[in-house]
Amino acid sequence: MRIVILGGGFAGLSALKTHDSIMIDNKDYFILTHKLIDVVKTGDPSIAKIPYPKVLKATVKSIDFRKKVVITTSGEIAYDKLIISLGYSQKLIEGVTKFENIEDALRIREGLLRAKTVVIIGGGNLGVELASLAREMGKEVYLIEGQSRLLNFMSQESSAYAEKKLREMGVNVLLNTKVEKIEDNTVYAEDQKIRGDLIVSSIGFKGPSILKELGLTTINDRMVVNEYLQSVDQEDVYGAGDCSTTKEFIPMSAQVAVQAGRTAMLNAIGFERKFSYRQYAIIVRIGNEYFGDLLGKFVRGRVAELAEKLGIHRAIKLLK
Repeated sequence: MRIVILGGGFAGLSALKTHDSIMIDNKDYFILTHKLIDVVKTGDPSIAKIPYPKVLKATVKSIDFRKKVVITTSGEIAYDKLIISLGYSQKLIEGVTKFENIEDALRIREGLLRAKTVVIIGGGNLGVELASLAREMGKEVYLIEGQSRLLNFMSQESSAYAEKKLREMGVNVLLNTKVEKIEDNTVYAEDQKIRGDLIVSSIGFKGPSILKELGLTTINDRMVVNEYLQSVDQEDVYGAGDCSTTKEFIPMSAQVAVQAGRTAMLNAIGFERKFSYRQYAIIVRIGNEYFGDLLGKFVRGRVAELAEKLGIHRAIKLLK
């Protein structure tokens, strides 16, 4: 039986590790997404790159589900079972720099070196860490979050700690603030007008647009799968990682993607495993201090740093 995996991120690598298959990716390297902030800081893209051990480098153009063929820039590849793990994309906003990949990180770095005022939209982990870095570089920084707290997917303790640390650094943290429009390097947020030399979006993450173009059922451009991670449209197709979700929602997370990749592959080769996941640790860094949630409890300092390094170690193990 030939199994083809589309995408070599956390989910794709986890699937490949579970059972030998053909993995297709448009890059020949794996991106450590939580290291993108270090690319911004240093300008060294190798920090977030690890070469793939086994990959067919090609871009997916289309899929013929009836004939069970993936059409790529390197030709057609037949499959018996298909695992789609194409990761996430980010909605484009005119006049705003997205923060999705290594190229974006390098572009943000160039902007930071020239900017005096930086506006960051979105108080998730990327937004928080970028606000910290920009402030360390001596920039005036505005961090805009539409919800009532930063890191709203984490514990209340982590949210409060992030806000406290950033405010102490001098970051202008604006909570419960909706962005209405952006034009002429100015962010219009309710009754405020904030002009920025660099405006960065760390929100708007979704699935890749090709999934909807292929005719698959999607939510926020993420393909909809059942409890076995099987496509609700195609019985020989499975979805794993940030590009897929159930109707009840699966969070976008490296840890969840690893668990999904393994489950999708097990089911593709004949098992019947319902998918369940667990978030073991979510770690954020402000300055040189690590903090976050470990097994549901707030941690900081050395324990948080060790948890973050363990996450990197697990990612590297997928590549061996």
